[in-house]
Amino acid sequence: MSCPENLRTQAFVDGQLNAAETRAAENHIESCAECRQLRAELTGLSEMIRRGAATHGAPPSLAARIQLALDWETKRDRQQTHIHRPSFWLGALGGTGLSALAASLLFLVLLPVSVRSLTDTVTDAHVRALMQGHTIEVVSSNHHTVKPWFAGRVPISPPVADFASDGFTLKGGRVEQIAGAQAAVVVYGHGAHEIDLFVWADRGGNLPGSGTRHGYHSEFWKNGDLDFAAVSDMQSSELERFVDLVKGERE
Repeated sequence: MSCPENLRTQAFVDGQLNAAETRAAENHIESCAECRQLRAELTGLSEMIRRGAATHGAPPSLAARIQLALDWETKRDRQQTHIHRPSFWLGALGGTGLSALAASLLFLVLLPVSVRSLTDTVTDAHVRALMQGHTIEVVSSNHHTVKPWFAGRVPISPPVADFASDGFTLKGGRVEQIAGAQAAVVVYGHGAHEIDLFVWADRGGNLPGSGTRHGYHSEFWKNGDLDFAAVSDMQSSELERFVDLVKGERE
C-alpha cells in the first residue's frame, strides 16, 4: 500500500512547499522508508535529465555585435550637438537606454557557465556519487590515513577530523571538480545519512550561503584561503550542527 504522503514528498522534492510544510515533510521522510526511496528516485531522475539535457551557448558573433552597438552609441553621443525631443519608444531604446540594454546583454553573453549556482553544483556531485555508489575513494575512519591521501590529488590540504563522539563519523574521502578546481571531499556518516564536506581553494568569489535543492541541504562558508560546502539529506538543523563542529576545528 502506497504511503498517503507520497504527493507531499513529490512536492518537497520539487521545492513547492513553504517553510512549515518543508519541515513536516522532512520529519515524515525521516521515518518513512517508502518516501525516502521515492525521494531518491525522483532526485535521481531529475539529475539524469539535467545531465542529459542539451545546452547551447550564444555565438561569439553576438557578443561582437553588441560591443559594436556600444561603441557606436558612445561615438554618436560624442558627436551629437543638437538635442531633439524623441518619441517615448525611441527614447526608451535610444541613448542611455540602448547602452544599458546592450551592456546587460553583453554581460549575459560573456558570463561563463561556471558561475551558475554552486548549490546546484555541489548537490549534483553529492547525488551523483550516491547514485553511482562511488562516494568514497579512500576508505578509513583515521584522519592520519585520509588527509595524506589528498596530497598530490588536490592543490590544497583540507582539514580532516573525526567527530564520532558527536555522532559524525569519518568514513573516507574522494576528489570532485567544483567551480573549475579540484576539490577534496571528506565523507562523514551520521546514522543512515551521508555528509559530503567539499573543500577547494578560494578564488575571491561569493558563496551561496545556505540552500536546499531536491530535499538536499547545503551550507557554504569561507575560512582563510579555502572555500567549504557541506551537503546532506539529513535535517538542516543537524547539518548546521556538523558545520559548527567543522568551523570549530579550524579555529
